[in-house]
Amino acid sequence: MLKVSACSLGALLFLSFVQAHAAPLNLGSDAATIKSKSRSIEAEYARDIRMQHQSNAFEERPQQGALVIDQGNVEEEEAPVMASPTVHSPPQRSTSSDVIHSIPGAANTYYSGSSGYSYDTTLKMRAERKVGAGVAVGGTLGVAGFNMELNFEEADGVVAGFGTGPGYNTFQVAWKHAFDGDFLAPYTTVGYSRWYNSRGRSSDYENSDILDRVLTESEKKTGRFGTDFVNASAGLQYNQLNGEFAGLSFFGELTAMWEVKRSMILPNGSVGAIYYF
Repeated sequence: MLKVSACSLGALLFLSFVQAHAAPLNLGSDAATIKSKSRSIEAEYARDIRMQHQSNAFEERPQQGALVIDQGNVEEEEAPVMASPTVHSPPQRSTSSDVIHSIPGAANTYYSGSSGYSYDTTLKMRAERKVGAGVAVGGTLGVAGFNMELNFEEADGVVAGFGTGPGYNTFQVAWKHAFDGDFLAPYTTVGYSRWYNSRGRSSDYENSDILDRVLTESEKKTGRFGTDFVNASAGLQYNQLNGEFAGLSFFGELTAMWEVKRSMILPNGSVGAIYYF
């Protein structure tokens, strides 16, 4: 039925187009003009037919059984949420370079695994490191000697040592006072030393300018002697305050040695190194 209606409607449209364009056509027109006019009429008729079919198809589309979804009856399914398993990562151990260990009683001292101990000043180091051991060349111990230092306080301590030289041995005890400083710190010492030879019959003392000046003629002949000195020194000490070598020190000092029996003052000096524990 719809097809018959569409054909009837198409015939009516064709007759209306023919009437609309019949006026311009006259019997006096040539064949080319009539042909072009007829083609344009056919083209317009074909376009109108296509538009009519598209309009009919659009109007009939809901009647051809469209699928209607009642959204009210559709229940949204919620997918169950799976709880993700908890992953427990093992605790990370801090490396030695990240750990800073506090030292009891040292407010300005700390220890880092990567850099070692660190001290703010020389006196802070002496307060923590009470005992020192080192060597010295020249000075109150002769040609060479070994020293031990015990710090009772951060600035004061006792020094004891023994040494040797050509044809004699030595020992000393002294009181040391250190002044505060960063890496370089001055210090003073006051003490007693003894140079001696109990074996006798040796002229090696002649290699020592100090003994050659203080020994008597009889002591030089027998080779046995013992001479006492009261010493006063002033020195400068370099202290390593941080890193793996914290506690290592180097020093140089000038000493005035007063020989007790002859009341003779002799200048002397020494250099050395000491490590504080």
